[in-house]
Amino acid sequence: MPLMMPPFQAPPAAIVTRPGTATYADAEQRIFAALDADAPLPPQVRLAAGARAYAWLRAAAQWRAGSALPADPFAKGTKEAAEAAALRTFLGSGKGAAQLPLKLSGSRLLLWAWMRNRDRAAPLTKPERAIIEDRLLDGGPDMLQGWALRHALCFAIAEQDGARFAALKLAKGSDAPDTFAGVQSLLGLFGGPSPVFRLWTLPGLRYQDATLGELGARRVWVCPPGFPVPEGAAWIIPSATGNQSGREAEMDPGMKAEARSLIPELEGRAAWFAASKADWEATGLSWFPILIELDKDGNLVSVKMGDAAP
Repeated sequence: MPLMMPPFQAPPAAIVTRPGTATYADAEQRIFAALDADAPLPPQVRLAAGARAYAWLRAAAQWRAGSALPADPFAKGTKEAAEAAALRTFLGSGKGAAQLPLKLSGSRLLLWAWMRNRDRAAPLTKPERAIIEDRLLDGGPDMLQGWALRHALCFAIAEQDGARFAALKLAKGSDAPDTFAGVQSLLGLFGGPSPVFRLWTLPGLRYQDATLGELGARRVWVCPPGFPVPEGAAWIIPSATGNQSGREAEMDPGMKAEARSLIPELEGRAAWFAASKADWEATGLSWFPILIELDKDGNLVSVKMGDAAP
């Protein structure tokens, strides 16, 4: 299951389907690949089987919070129509997630989109959120399960909820062992200093080996340009690829060009550039943006990242 978020994420490989050979599985995979890459949906295709389920999935992929719910494409009296109706009722009330029938990928995608919107607008309680995450983790497209697992782990970290982490590891640990190892390492860092990272100054491009508490601020913001930097935070910009070794004394030419291209985005302020992803992933700091809060001694107090970030 894909668990990385940009910028340490390569676009998914293109899925090539010859005219006249499209299957529902191909079409579904193309839609989720586009969503994962934050790219436009692929052109609509005609399917010999599963056309209504495909229409429901495309409608779910295009739905945005605040807009009307997608129209039901299913014939009256079918199980699919009953599922769409049950989901519509749930999205109106927010009650009964545990009983929802979720045989259709479009239904699962709508539930995911609704939950993420609630994270921002009127956050669910921990029990309500866990029920929906667990429903999304119990089947459906692998990519959507990956998103749900990322979501659950981000909130477990933000809430420092060891019991939730343990439950997720028991259920899904074999699917993403490196991810769980990194998150477990991160949970163990609270109350102490971060590991030492090799960071490159911007605009100077000189390396500095430092813990996060040695950057001169009580807050650290790890995020590409384009988002507001929280007031008083030290800003670390992660590389789009992160393929530089964490201990090299010189950046390779491509990485140096990437770092220099960021300088106009700084708008006169200082920042740091993280050229290597390996050290961050090993620590569980894998999903951006990340807001890290430190105490006066530079020890980790809070980590909100990915879906749980402000």
